Amino acid sequence: MTAAVKRSVQVEIAGQRLSIKSDEGPQYVQALADYVDAQLRALTQGRRANAPNVQRVALLVAIQLADELFRERDLHRRFRARVADKLVALREALDAHAGNLEAGLSELSGDETGEPSAPEPRG
Repeated sequence: MTAAVKRSVQVEIAGQRLSIKSDEGPQYVQALADYVDAQLRALTQGRRANAPNVQRVALLVAIQLADELFRERDLHRRFRARVADKLVALREALDAHAGNLEAGLSELSGDETGEPSAPEPRG
């Protein structure tokens, strides 16, 4: 396994040029920067904010992004739990079906163990 190479990507957020090092591609980093910039613009309603105000708005954006992350994590956790529950129910149904098949085969063979019975000798 090789370590990913970090590349420097130039982006602009809130009118500031930033150099971000990432092992992701430039398009991905630019998409992240665009998303953050859009969140900042939404909170400032498109107005340019002065430096202290930009910092305050950036903190609000950070809280919004953390909220989105936590909600997505919770959604993912609940989805995984539902899938796990369905897998347990499926396993139980398959086990019950296998038991029914074994019982049916046992009845057909006339043997309680479910193994075919040996033919009786003629004599």
